[in-house]
Amino acid sequence: MRFQDFFVPRWQHSNPDVRQKAVTRLKDPALLRQIIEKDDDEMVRLAAQERLEAMDSEKITVDA
Repeated sequence: MRFQDFFVPRWQHSNPDVRQKAVTRLKDPALLRQIIEKDDDEMVRLAAQERLEAMDSEKITVDA
């Protein structure tokens, strides 16, 4: 853990496991897309993609 980890959101943590867990709680589609495009860790990108898809399916169900 780096010192800066105390001052950044968990989705920006230096540990990919912490980022991956944090992504599952995000609700901002734009932020999830940014993580999908730019995060260094494949598992974090995959978690963000799955979260975005889950949010999209929830929206469709609620709107229907």
